This record gives sequence, C-alpha cells and structure tokens, in this order.
Amino acid sequence: DVVLSKEEREGHGWPEGSGGCSAAVVAPLFSHSFPLRDRPVGENATLDFTPEGNLELKDADGTFVWSTNTSSLSVLCLNLTTGGNLILVDGKNSVIWQSFDYPTDTWLPNQNIPVGKKLVASKSSSNLAPGMYYLSVTSHGIYAFITSEFDPPKMYSTLLSGSDMFHSALGINGRIDSNTNYARFNLESILETGFHYIKLEINGHLNGYRLNKFDEYGYDVIFSGDLLKDFDYGDCTYPQVCGDDGVCSRDQCICPAGNAGYFRQLYDSQNTFGCRRVTPLSCKDMRFHTFLELENVTYFNFDPLHSIMDVESCKKACLDNCTCKAAVFHYNENISAGECSLPSQLYSLRAYKFTYSESAERYNSIVFLKVQKSPDRKKLLLILVPSLSVGLAIVVFVAGSFYYRKVQKNSNYVHIEDDGSDQVRAVKKISFLELRSATRDFQVKLGRGGFGSVFEGDLADGTKVAVKRLDSTGQGKKEFMAEVNTIGNIHHFNLVRLVGYCADKSNRLLVYEHMCNGSLDKWIFNPDRGRTLTWEVRRKIIGLEYLHMHCDPNIIHFDIKPQNILLNGDFDVKISDFGLAKLIDRDQSQVLTVLKGTPGYVAPELYTGINISVKVDVFSFGIVILEIVFGRKNLGSSQFEPLIDIVKEKAEKDLLHDLFAGSSEDMLWHLEEAMKMIKIAILCLQVHSRRPSMSSMVKVLEGSMDLESIAEYCFLSMPEIATHVPANSVASANSTPPAESILSGPR
Repeated sequence: DVVLSKEEREGHGWPEGSGGCSAAVVAPLFSHSFPLRDRPVGENATLDFTPEGNLELKDADGTFVWSTNTSSLSVLCLNLTTGGNLILVDGKNSVIWQSFDYPTDTWLPNQNIPVGKKLVASKSSSNLAPGMYYLSVTSHGIYAFITSEFDPPKMYSTLLSGSDMFHSALGINGRIDSNTNYARFNLESILETGFHYIKLEINGHLNGYRLNKFDEYGYDVIFSGDLLKDFDYGDCTYPQVCGDDGVCSRDQCICPAGNAGYFRQLYDSQNTFGCRRVTPLSCKDMRFHTFLELENVTYFNFDPLHSIMDVESCKKACLDNCTCKAAVFHYNENISAGECSLPSQLYSLRAYKFTYSESAERYNSIVFLKVQKSPDRKKLLLILVPSLSVGLAIVVFVAGSFYYRKVQKNSNYVHIEDDGSDQVRAVKKISFLELRSATRDFQVKLGRGGFGSVFEGDLADGTKVAVKRLDSTGQGKKEFMAEVNTIGNIHHFNLVRLVGYCADKSNRLLVYEHMCNGSLDKWIFNPDRGRTLTWEVRRKIIGLEYLHMHCDPNIIHFDIKPQNILLNGDFDVKISDFGLAKLIDRDQSQVLTVLKGTPGYVAPELYTGINISVKVDVFSFGIVILEIVFGRKNLGSSQFEPLIDIVKEKAEKDLLHDLFAGSSEDMLWHLEEAMKMIKIAILCLQVHSRRPSMSSMVKVLEGSMDLESIAEYCFLSMPEIATHVPANSVASANSTPPAESILSGPR
C-alpha cells in the first residue's frame, strides 16, 4: 500500500524482499521512514490503519511485522503533509506519532532531527539495511562518520559546525539550522520553489535532490549538489573513493608506489576499486615489516597521539604495534616536529594539496605505509620455480586432454562463431542482471538521446554510473564488442570514461562514469541555473583542452553540442557519445549515415561530403562558444533568427558590443574577455580553408598565441548553409533531420 499527499509529491512505502524495492517505492522519492530497514516484506504486504488508531504492517502471508503501538492513544486520523511527514493525530489535532521522528537515510523539508539521532545510509541500492555511513546530529554541529567492524567510527566530513548554513543543493530559500536540541532542514514555500530533499548515499555522499514534474504521470529527480564534498579535495573527500589502500589525487585513483610491487590493483580496467597487498601483513613476521614512504599524502581521519612529536618515534611506534597499518605524520610550520597518527584500518588515502613553503625540503604530511617484506626472495624462488613448473606441466597436460576429448565430443555439432569477447581488454564486462540491479530495474531515467536512454545506477561497490541502454544496433555481438574495445582503448581526460559494457543476448548497454552536474545545455539555456554560471566558470568550460590533442589517432566527434558536454561537481568538462555515431548508424536512416551531427552545429562540408576533417568539430565548437557566452541556442530558441546570423550581422557592422545589452553585471565586468571569446568563435566558423586547428585555438585561450585579426567574416549564415546541401544528396532539405539528443540531469 502507498499513501500519497494531496499534491502527490511524497509517499510512504516499505522495503520489499528479494533484493528489490520496486513495490516499496513511490516514484520518484523513496520512503524516508522505513520502520524496519533490515526486515523486508513481500510484494503483497499491507499497511493497515485500524479502527483503534494503530498503523500496522503485515507481510504478504499475514505475518505481523511492525506497528505504531498507538491503539490506546485516541488516534483519530492519518495524514501525509506536504513535506512528506506521515502523522497520526487525535481529536484535538495533536500529533500522537510522526514518521519525522524516525529518520533513515533521507532528510525532508522542515524535518527536525533531534540531537543524538542519525541519518544512516543503506548498505547498497538493493539492500536497505543500515550501511557504513551515518550523519550524526550533536549539540555542537552535524558530522559525517564511517563505521567499521573492529574500530570506532571515524569522522570524515563536517556538514555544519555553526548555527546555520546555506547551500545551492537546498533550494533557493533552503537552509539547515542547528541548535542544542535539534537540526532542521528549513524550506519555505515548497510548492513554489520545488520539493527538495537530502539523502545520505551508500558511498557517503550527502546529496541534495529536487523533484521536477515532467508530465502528469511523474517527476524527474534532479541532482542539485553534494553538501559534504570538500572544495579542495573534491571526490577525494570520501573514505572509500579509491577503496582500501588506494591513493586519491585530483579525483584520480592510483596504487601506492606501483613500481615497488607491494600492491596490486584489484581490477586492471578500473582505478576505483582499491589496491590489494601482494603479501598480507603478518604479526608472526613483524621483523619483516617495513614502510613505503608516500610524501604529501594524508589520511581523512587524523587522530594525533600527543605523546609523539617526531617522525622517527612515530615510525617506531607503528612498527612496534602489529595492528598499526600506517604512520601518518603532519609536520608543524617549522618542519622540525609535528603530530603522529597510527590508524589500525586504512580506507583511501588522499594527496595533500598544500605545503608550508615551496622551498621546503620536506612535505608537510607523509604517510609511512606498512608493508611486508619477503624474508629471502632468492631462497623462495629456488623453492617455488621448480614446484610451479611441475605443477604447470601437470595442469597443461590435464587441460589438453580435457580439451581434446571435448573437441572430439562436439565434432558433430554445429560450430558456434566466436562472439569477440576476447577482443575487449580495457573495459569491464557487466551482466544484464547486474545492471538491472544497479539501476533498480532502470528506474531513474537521466535522459533520452539519439542512441537510447540513459539511467542512473550504483554498482555493487557503490560507484555511481550512467547506464546507456542502446536501441537496436543492427550489429552482431562480435562487431559490437569490437567497437566497444575501440572506444574503451581511447583514454583522454576530456572524454567521459567508459567503465563497462553488457552484450547479453540482444541487450546492448554501455556503462559510463557519472557526471553529477549533467549536461551543459541544462545550465546555459536555463534562466535560473544560468545565473549561477559566473563568467569564470563559462571561461573554464570554453577553455577545455580539446580531444583532438593528446590522442592518437585524432578523434572526430561529429556531434559537439552542449547536450554532449558533461560537467562534474567542479564543472570540469568531459565529452560524451564519442564513437556512438559509428556504433549505431550503420542500419539507421540514410540521413544518419550521410549526415552525422545535429542541425545548428553541423559544419557546411558535412553537407557536401568534401574536405571532412577534424575541423568539422572546430566549427561545432565555435557554435558552442557563442551559446555559452550568450546563453541561448543557435537554432530552436524563442528568437526567430539563428544566433550565428545575429553575430555575423553585428560583426560585419562592427557592432559586437551591442550583443551584450542587458547582460549580467558579471558578464559586463568581463566584457573584454567575452569579446575575445566571440572572436575565437568567429574564427572557428570560417570556411574550411580559413578555419584554424583546435590546437591553435587552445593556445589562444591559454594566452600563448595572439588572436589572429579577422579581415573578413567568411562564414555562412544558416540559410546559406542550408542551400549548400546538394540536390541529389540523401540529406536533402526534404529529408527528416536527425533528432537532437536531449539529455538532462546528472549522468
């Protein structure tokens, strides 16, 4: 059963068994108050409000599970408030019981969390039992902790240490207030500003979300920000971001001192799953303990021992204590003494961003990571090599015999063609069932593109991903995986990373890293969000070091547009959908086969099929620059005239400054830089022969090359581009243009 408020924004449900929660969820918001999180119920479980005023939960077979125990308290009715609070009231309208008193992992608007209470994350997306992370409300503030089986909880972030806080993730009028009795998520005018809520995720992130109604049937869940992420450390804020013993630096994961051979990456194709010790630490052989020295690295939970003030004593104390996994030492400003911490359990380490002096010979933070040395490698090899050789010979003989018999046995059967799975080396194979579970049966849709739909997901280890479920590709499995292998082997810091794929039966899915701030179009074309994009952020986005550089061979994307430019939490830029045109368009319409791209961004030469090179992306990049600067679309805007035509007309009359009439104060303050960006865009829009390379444009953006003077504006207006389509082309004006990819939300 489900209870809805009058506005149908909120609902209450109950956790369902068998690893799922479909019947227990009221789209799009999970119930924030499960009575028994680790006691799931079946699909036909019932929640009854009895005549005695008791709320009772029974399993599908009628087994009693839980109740409010209010049958003797004169309860008259049940109500669900606009803020999502399920309440039982008596005849005097006094609240007898309310769900707000039993928080789980979600904090709803105007909900008080008393001092001593916690938000506790779930174990996984399919297991709603309490997990490792919790948010604790104290009389001094609100703090985030990670728990472990053997050690006391460790604090990893502070949400609030004062009286109140404002954050973009809380909505326009949202704030968190705290006093000595409780903390409260205040949000005024919920119906006007949109319903916001806060959720402690399974990976320790405290995310804000907003419900955005997209039609009469449902809501989009829009990510609005991470309240715990440290500005300096980014994703390295979180204890398990790189798994146990992994080192997080600028949101990238590496294993400690990879060449030393003490640690091995758990998964060869991904850097986000942690590192494993080649030789585990042994308390029986403590004399073989030694250290790997990691300079300028620290640990999220630095708990100093005040009795130790120098680095050598710190190292000795760790060597003398078998449970110590590392000696973490922070130097004081004089770099002669400091503080020592000896953690007995290590999650992710993180690179320290600051030093006290650029000329200092020592770093201000060092981790001495304890490792196990082999007692005598030469002697060990003398024993192991002969043994392994004999063992290997036996294995080869047995395997060969088995294979021979199998071949003989199957010789009369139809030959099954190799599916090409051995071609894919750089990308992890993920089963369809795993992705179905990760996306909660493809529940949260981030958007729909020309190649399929994109869904939010959480892998089993807590990694947040975007799962693109492709429409029929018309390819065999072998061809599909050959294409996946090609995409997976292209590594560039401005490309959204492909982390996995699925090719089970007819299912074709691609798993990408999650970009929490979504696509650029949702920021520059949205008046409310657009105001939050300062000129510095816009310039940072324009100044991306483009994928034509540092990549061999050069990449032609064919569809550069704001919908395919994704932003992470720090507004760093990555480009999506590379390679999918090649992957998809073989059996699509003739328009897609001949004319790749989206109307409004397509270079003129793509209409003629002549002089097609990396410069087609340079043209599209020029259009995107104009859209970023002016915050409107080239085509499809409420203004009838295309943006490129307006710019050309003003440029020819030397009236480019007129384009900034009515602009924000921030834009006018940076008018000179904005004018430079427009001129760079104009250079990108020249005819093919006069169009610069992207590498030269990057140098201009960096300031290492002067901007070329523009003698004439040799770029075509949109009507002129349209007339360049040959009459005999399958991409003629009468053809149906390819649908523009409209992808929204975080992915």
